[in-house]
Amino acid sequence: VEGNYEENLIKKQLELRASIFACNDFAVISSTKVVLGYLGTAPVYTWVNPDQKAAMGQYGVDGMTTNSFMNTQTFLVAWDTLISSGKLWKFDFVVKVDPDAVFFPDRLRNHVKNDVGQSMYFPNCGKYGGEPLLYGSIEVFSVPALKVYQAREAECKNMDWHGWGEDYFMQTCMDMLGVKWVGDPDQVADSNCVPASCSDWSKVAFHAYKTMDAWISCFNQAIGK
Repeated sequence: VEGNYEENLIKKQLELRASIFACNDFAVISSTKVVLGYLGTAPVYTWVNPDQKAAMGQYGVDGMTTNSFMNTQTFLVAWDTLISSGKLWKFDFVVKVDPDAVFFPDRLRNHVKNDVGQSMYFPNCGKYGGEPLLYGSIEVFSVPALKVYQAREAECKNMDWHGWGEDYFMQTCMDMLGVKWVGDPDQVADSNCVPASCSDWSKVAFHAYKTMDAWISCFNQAIGK
């Protein structure tokens, strides 16, 4: 959202070449076109999707599956935009990252290196026992998994997803399409699941750090600065 803390965090991440800007490629999707910064002399712009107002959920009320934003529609459009761009197909994995996550792509590579070429996604919250849940601070999908989604997305969009958060939608969709999952409880230290210190080198990401000072402090602690 233009002008809020998320934009400021993303601009700082670009300045530091951190988070998604340390990946092989990246895209930032927003409701408006914003210059985030520069790579050399080239400006880095957001990709524009229509603004979608998302209401706050109340878990267990009228089929709602989240206490967070019911933002599935927003992310359906975002995935459509990314898939239509064709930008992702030359890579092995695609990661959706929240702006308030402190994310280290180099660590993720070690977590997924044995799964290259497999149709797979990685649920990351084992707090509740049983099958781990996909929590949306970071979501990791193999490109073969997203090719299955591209071919059969209508089946997922026909689910009764109103009242869902987008992470619940994607997990339910992937499971329905028969995409394999590998639980990775060490993927993210999340205050909404199982938190951990930013000095924990086993973690790929840390969430949620919504102020600039908090995000930078966690980032510096994670890199031992």
